[in-house]
Amino acid sequence: MSKKKKALTDKQLKADIKKESGKVAHESAAIAKLNKGLAKDKKAYEKASGTTKASLKKRIDKANKSVKAHTNAKSKDNKRLKTYKSTLAKRNTAAKVTANKSKIAQRIATNRSKFNVGHAMLYRTDRHSSAVVFMSSVPESEDNAIQVTPNALPKGEPTATHSQQTEKDISITARIMGTDAQQRTAFNQLLKWKAEGCEMTYKGRIYYKHCLFTALHREYNKQETALTITFSLQFIDWSELKTSGTNASGGTKNKTKNKKVNKKYVTTKQGTTYASLATDYNTSIAKLVSMNQYKSAVNVLPYGVKIRVA
Repeated sequence: MSKKKKALTDKQLKADIKKESGKVAHESAAIAKLNKGLAKDKKAYEKASGTTKASLKKRIDKANKSVKAHTNAKSKDNKRLKTYKSTLAKRNTAAKVTANKSKIAQRIATNRSKFNVGHAMLYRTDRHSSAVVFMSSVPESEDNAIQVTPNALPKGEPTATHSQQTEKDISITARIMGTDAQQRTAFNQLLKWKAEGCEMTYKGRIYYKHCLFTALHREYNKQETALTITFSLQFIDWSELKTSGTNASGGTKNKTKNKKVNKKYVTTKQGTTYASLATDYNTSIAKLVSMNQYKSAVNVLPYGVKIRVA
């Protein structure tokens, strides 16, 4: 039975990255040198004749084999180098996430004892940032939409009726406390998360771990010492949605495939944004972001590209 290889330490990985980088550089230099000689020999070969031409032919063939061998070696070295770098990057990301998780917990614990700062909060679900925006929520509302067939399906279909969860939206009005600079910093952080389409965790009286921003608004009032904001979040579930139905004959529930959806696309014009498309086609920004390759919900979309709206 073969023994399981021990995982390399970070120090060993860094040493191997340095070693493989040196090998790749060496192979690249060897290939460049061979190609330079090849170019010279090929030029001479065109003018040569007799035994000289035959000798040059052997040298060119030998050099071509050497180039191929060095190219293969470089490819293998690059593959190992990529693996080592990827492993180290994953470890660094995991370490960063662990550190950020600890920082977030510490900030939440510190904030809990403070007075008049607000104890509702928003932060990135993936913990790729240790930032936490605290706020004092006023109203929190939640809307749950379920798609239900209005009429029974024809006899003989796999299901007689079915329902499917479609949207879960959260609307919140809150106040961000602190100095003007602190309020601006907190709001800019929210704008950044919204623009980048980050998956958010919201903790207030309502608690959701997987949400995306669909709207964000701020309101200035000189008489207020806090910044009033209103934002909407949509709960997301990246897993495959399944429908549940009642069997027409036996009455038991069966899992059925989702209905085929007719996709609809539009071509963008000058100044088109997800917000304008959401209004025109009665949908949400989060849905548009999830269906298309352009992930910024704030920036103006490129001109003349096709965007899916349904």
